[in-house]
Amino acid sequence: MQAQITQMCHDSMNMLSRLAEEQAEAISQAALVMVDALIHERKIICCGNGASGANAQSFVSKMLNRFEHERPALPAFVLAPDSVTLSALAQDNRLTESFSRPFLAFAQPGDVLIVLSATATAANIVSVVQAAQERGCPVVAITGANGGEVARLLTSGDALIQIPEHRAYRVHEAQLFTLHCCCALIDTSLFGDPDLA
Repeated sequence: MQAQITQMCHDSMNMLSRLAEEQAEAISQAALVMVDALIHERKIICCGNGASGANAQSFVSKMLNRFEHERPALPAFVLAPDSVTLSALAQDNRLTESFSRPFLAFAQPGDVLIVLSATATAANIVSVVQAAQERGCPVVAITGANGGEVARLLTSGDALIQIPEHRAYRVHEAQLFTLHCCCALIDTSLFGDPDLA
């Protein structure tokens, strides 16, 4: 068991090292998209299925509370339909709109959509990206290695972070790390580096 744990740690470190080498520019671009929206009094709207949804909730909690240092709450929320809404959507065969319908109800042009998806092929993820484009909202997509259908939908004003990994649990692990990088970059951009104060 210890050998397996050691191997998993090495695999994780190698994956994060590749992420730094291959996706640092994309992560910086994503943070800048979010900073620009926040400066212009727009909000960040996040979504994902399963473990990706849990990562979206973790990110939003850090926006609303704090990351490392005290600062004002930043406007962000998760698209996470409750069970009653989901059952209503299912009844009308609209589960593919589980994110896009609430997004269109709340999003304003200039808000940022963050989509988290290991495969980036789920119909409800594709639908919400299309809704963001319809509404004039930039998209930050954090996906697995091939970017899925979402990668083909993005335009020049969007940011695509492709985790260099095909295993879903590794993608989820790296999503959280990537979001933590974004938190740090957002805080430093908006409030300065408290360690230099």
